[in-house]
Amino acid sequence: MTATTKYSCSPSKESFYEAVQILITKPHVVNKRLWGSKIWLKHNCISLEETVTWPNHIHKLESVSTPEIEKYIDCMYNTMKLQKCDGDSISDCFEINILELFPKNYADKASYQLIIINKLESYIIFYNVTPSEVIQNTTPSFTYGIHIENDMIVLNAHCDDENSKSYMWLKNKLLPQFIKWTTETESNNGKKKICTASLTLVSSSKYFEKYNELKLKYGKDLVKIWPECTDPTKFVYEDVAIATYLLLLWEDRSLVKKQTFVDLGCGNGLLVYILCKEGHAGLGIDVRKREIWDMYPPEVKLKMKTIVPSESNLFPNADWIIGNHSDELTPWIPVIAAKSSYKCNFFLLPCCAFNFDGSKYQRVDSKKSQYTEYLEHVKKICEDCGFITDLDRLKIPSTKRICLVSNGRMYSPDTYKDSINKISKIFKEKHARGNVENDTWLADFKARESTQKVRNCTQLDKNLIESIVKIVTDCLLEGCSKDCNEQWSVGKIVEISELVSLIPKQNLIKLKSECGGLQTLLKNNHNIFLVSGGKVQLRYPKTVDQVITIQKRQKIIDTKIQVKPCWFHNNHPQGCPLSSINCSFLHSKG
Repeated sequence: MTATTKYSCSPSKESFYEAVQILITKPHVVNKRLWGSKIWLKHNCISLEETVTWPNHIHKLESVSTPEIEKYIDCMYNTMKLQKCDGDSISDCFEINILELFPKNYADKASYQLIIINKLESYIIFYNVTPSEVIQNTTPSFTYGIHIENDMIVLNAHCDDENSKSYMWLKNKLLPQFIKWTTETESNNGKKKICTASLTLVSSSKYFEKYNELKLKYGKDLVKIWPECTDPTKFVYEDVAIATYLLLLWEDRSLVKKQTFVDLGCGNGLLVYILCKEGHAGLGIDVRKREIWDMYPPEVKLKMKTIVPSESNLFPNADWIIGNHSDELTPWIPVIAAKSSYKCNFFLLPCCAFNFDGSKYQRVDSKKSQYTEYLEHVKKICEDCGFITDLDRLKIPSTKRICLVSNGRMYSPDTYKDSINKISKIFKEKHARGNVENDTWLADFKARESTQKVRNCTQLDKNLIESIVKIVTDCLLEGCSKDCNEQWSVGKIVEISELVSLIPKQNLIKLKSECGGLQTLLKNNHNIFLVSGGKVQLRYPKTVDQVITIQKRQKIIDTKIQVKPCWFHNNHPQGCPLSSINCSFLHSKG
């Protein structure tokens, strides 16, 4: 049977095709069971009549090995008598893709789809060609398609049960997302993005294999023993992903010998650890030592040092300079790599935007985002330094995931000395500010402090905190009756922006020096306030039983109950709604 779903929508052929390309190249965006995909075949053909008998020739792959897939592709060419076309325009009419879909769960099997696109009539059909003996649960096993019909986008699926999970996912998840892509491509028409494709410099299938290998080899154990206050699931797997990328990049560039590297601003040193364990010799340098450094084996070289860009901080023996969220050193990474040696390349993953002097970078063009403009700015620095520079999008749990990777120089080795002199001249004219002293390249460069300042509102003066809490609670409890016979009141729900206007300017200045400001202060006082969606209200106090249940679930051994004074008992007009026995806080004047 055929199940059909229709949505009112009339995209252009171009925006329909662009949405199709997103669905093929980034299926993991809508299918959360997927990690990514690999296109084994992308073939364009012109003749419409060639495709009339295609469905009769659709059969499953016999094997997922590379030779068998290549044999399958050759068989398609011969059986369907396809006329190859080198172009990739909307006028080529038909496009055929064979897609491998990688599961997010590494233990699951990959699935395969044969995808036929009619560009002129705006339809796409998905055939499941996964070998019969392979059990997969990442994509529907039945044939389905999407096409434009009058002013409608139509989903057709050849399934036995239109209430099946697979069809409901197509109907409720994939189709709405596909329609959203068609409207977004229409609205973004003409807007140039700096980097849209992921992992363009390495093999996606090799990356999938290597990442999961390293994740099992290093990731799980490191998450268990992580001593830092940062989130291990983010930082560990992000560095595993970056290490995977670098290892494949060095392998794919046919770099026979093991590489040497210096990671400037290495932080927790995990990237250095993985690369060293995989056989590459390197050094990590950071202004501040981390707790986890002492847990690494002796061969992992980590050094606490403040790097001031200068002739004395070059690395002539390094093949690569790595800048992974290197903050104020970010614009200096290509300069240091250029001056270290002709053979030296760099990998740079910018996060926070800094100028050469260590000040925050300010956007010039309001039509661009701060991040996009800064990437363009850094790429221009790389090119000024004479590097052939590629941009790529990493698969990491971060919004700042576009990296810059050098691929040699724009000039020959015999002109290296002259080129470095030219780079120095360009740098002084276009980028440098302040006077140069001795071998330091910029006299007013401000490095990061070696002691990390606590900026979470916990270090504020106690009287200041209490005064702000009183301003907020007075606002929330405005009009609250002191009559204890009435129902206990949690007061109003107020926007944080409204509360900000009530706080004296001098106190706001002190708050703004802290990460998060007022919102952070309120969240720190979570025993009083409930903060959600930019709004604040008073919290209903928790009982002893509720706290014990939560702590058991979180496996907290040291249970502290009725130790701190109850704010509501001491400050709420109606007191605490709980008895002194039931309240998880102490009912006494604090």
